Amino acid sequence: MNRNLLTIIACSTLLGACAWHGGINVDRSELDEAREHVAAARAAGAETCAPKEMAKAQASLLYAGHELTEGIHPDENAMLIDSAIKHADQAVAICKKKPETIALTGVQFETNSDELTAASVAILDGAVATLKKRAHIRVEVSAHTDSRGQAAYNQALSDKRAASVRAYLIGHGIAANRLSAKGYGESRPIADNGTAAGRAKNRRVELTVLR
Repeated sequence: MNRNLLTIIACSTLLGACAWHGGINVDRSELDEAREHVAAARAAGAETCAPKEMAKAQASLLYAGHELTEGIHPDENAMLIDSAIKHADQAVAICKKKPETIALTGVQFETNSDELTAASVAILDGAVATLKKRAHIRVEVSAHTDSRGQAAYNQALSDKRAASVRAYLIGHGIAANRLSAKGYGESRPIADNGTAAGRAKNRRVELTVLR
């Protein structure tokens, strides 16, 4: 009995724990390694910041598990495992890059309200023009407050303000599926909330380019 046949018999005895192909042994430890890479990408938030790469990694991992169980196409199994690891690592790399932010400096609201001031219109019209020129990008409308008042109130207010800006952009020709809206309340200050100037900087709206 030759060595290849012995290997196949041994692997079958272990219920598909390994597969012989072209002199390369693929076993469940390699599949576990791919799972670890995908899990690390998920923990890094890749399903949000790199959804395309994450979807490819998860699909490859799913099919690799199926192929290993079937033990019919070991060559494809090895390629799928490599693909899962590659796309998971690429997703992590993408997530580590700082996202592009388009500051909507000057966009303001009435006090304790999500109603845009008249002065904000020209700025938002400029944002509309930018988004029309860059028709391939999707953005998150991010609204932020200063730390005065209760955190829960500030969070709710920022949610409403982000939604208000999103509605304005949609109303002026930007496709809804290119826009999401999220309020961050007082959780992401960029200046000192202890000064009036710092609080003014923290009350802001930004467009964060999504990958």
